[in-house]
Amino acid sequence: MVHGWINLYKPTGFTSSYCLNLLKKKFKLKKIGHIGTLDPMAEGVLPIAINEATKTIPLINKSKKTYFFEVNWGKQTNTLDSEGEVINISKITPSYEHIKKAIKKFIGIINQSPPEFSAKKIDGKRAYQLAREGVKFELKKVKKEIYGLKILNHDFNNKKSLFVVSCESGTYVRSLAKDIAMELKTFCYCSKIVRLRDGIFRKKNSYALKTLINNENINDFFKYMLDIKSVLYHIPTIEINDKKLKLIKNGMKVSMLEEVGSKEHKEILADYHQNVVALGSMKNGVFYPKRILNINE
Repeated sequence: MVHGWINLYKPTGFTSSYCLNLLKKKFKLKKIGHIGTLDPMAEGVLPIAINEATKTIPLINKSKKTYFFEVNWGKQTNTLDSEGEVINISKITPSYEHIKKAIKKFIGIINQSPPEFSAKKIDGKRAYQLAREGVKFELKKVKKEIYGLKILNHDFNNKKSLFVVSCESGTYVRSLAKDIAMELKTFCYCSKIVRLRDGIFRKKNSYALKTLINNENINDFFKYMLDIKSVLYHIPTIEINDKKLKLIKNGMKVSMLEEVGSKEHKEILADYHQNVVALGSMKNGVFYPKRILNINE
């Protein structure tokens, strides 16, 4: 069994879950998961974990993300994108200068409300499901960090603008667009959202869903895979021997004092013959396993 990551480029019109289920069924994968859900109308980078790599998702699930997004000025939909029904209209189309000035206020820590039509869970149910059923509910505001935000193009006549944003994981681009419009005393909706980057996963190194699905067998599919260690390059690693591997496999802590001294790490990987076999922490030179990766199964 092979374990690792694939940098999928999700096409527009499909849910993230649909893409995963398609790959899982086609190649009879035991386990599959992803980081950073993309809306059906959005496209772009969707990192997918295969088999035991799914256990490493929490270690990279908070990576920085970069998006292109296009907005149409003058209208707001209930979904905040082009698929919803228009609920607000304004005659105001902001100028390039006004937009450039307004977006400066959104760089740094911001408070934003998740869209009603989002995958956010409320009492075990997705917000978009409740919204479709006409159920009234309130989503709490969340603090998110915007690292950079630029306007790339502004078409005043066609009432469209193109932006690029670098942001913290979990930032809602549709909500950001809505709040920018409110700052400019108008309305808008997102007509296009493209995730260009999610941590080390970039658009230029991604693979189209059609490319992956067209592979005839699983070995052809696996040639697109990144190994776990290369994806977790930013996490410190310790090398273990046969004896310590056996202890770790049984969930037992092991001393690494002779190898690394009394170092401490909240997150660290145990490496056995160039394979990540466990995720854990290091305290006073002792490795405490948290998740065991069954790479030989």
